[in-house]
Amino acid sequence: MRIVMFMASKYGLDCYKAVKEIENVKIAGILTTLPHFVLRYEKNKTKEMDNAIYQDVIEESEKNGIPVYAAEKMNDEQTVNIVKSWQPDLIVVSGWYHIIKDKILQIPSKGIIGLHSSLLPRYRGGAPLVWQLINGEKKSGITLFYMGEGTDTGDIIGQKEVEIEENDDIRTLYEKVGEQGIELLKEYIPQIENNCAPRTKQEDIEKYKIYPQRKKEDGQIDWSKSPVDIYNFVRAQTKPYPGAFSIYDGYQVSIWKCKIVTMEDKSKSAGTIVDITEEGHPVVSTGNARGGHLVEIIDYSIQTDDRNMKMEIGKKFI
Repeated sequence: MRIVMFMASKYGLDCYKAVKEIENVKIAGILTTLPHFVLRYEKNKTKEMDNAIYQDVIEESEKNGIPVYAAEKMNDEQTVNIVKSWQPDLIVVSGWYHIIKDKILQIPSKGIIGLHSSLLPRYRGGAPLVWQLINGEKKSGITLFYMGEGTDTGDIIGQKEVEIEENDDIRTLYEKVGEQGIELLKEYIPQIENNCAPRTKQEDIEKYKIYPQRKKEDGQIDWSKSPVDIYNFVRAQTKPYPGAFSIYDGYQVSIWKCKIVTMEDKSKSAGTIVDITEEGHPVVSTGNARGGHLVEIIDYSIQTDDRNMKMEIGKKFI
């Protein structure tokens, strides 16, 4: 079976390596994107995007003699013709931002399948793992499904669930969910080849929100929220993503890790530094600090050349 991969991330590369080892599979081509691109997400609406988890797959394709094309426009005539020339029976999509339109959807005889990092129909749309962590979900998962013109609305082939543990962040959750996605590909691609894969329609899909892609500016912390909300917000956007951030003394501070702490008589207005620990970690008052619950910033970086910049008790994050 001839398979074309659409991928532009390390996870996409991991999926490719797994798929090419499946019996009777030939990788006929790889469609990838540039690290910076314009995303068209609604009629006449666009936004400039950076792929924070971009992986250059051209070297891998050249090493294995597999045709590769880096598309600037997903559905233009040139891209469509290149994908057609590879004569795919099946297209596998992983780590992909772009909408795939009908001209490409119609090319492979066995359809286009994709991995989405949620238990569809929950968390359709962009950045599903980030949103799940921000919202404090206790479980996540990944869905292998047939792609169509709707936003993650296609029939489900298979799903795997994972627990979101208290100490998980976006990196660890991404890894756990990703491992399960690869298992889905190994399990169901042979069934797709033999025309016996499950195909289950998504029910009550209109009940579930479509989440937008996130931009760097979406990462600013609202210190009026609860310590739990802030903790979830930070761990959802830590490395390899751009990170949650706040402004201190006019400079942007990227906050990579924090924890919830309890202190007596430390309630101040939200965002105020109320203490500096022996390790030099600022402790920040939050929206319900009157209960003694605050946020200790464990790992951060400041965008300044001032090497003498220090956090001070009484100053505020905004």
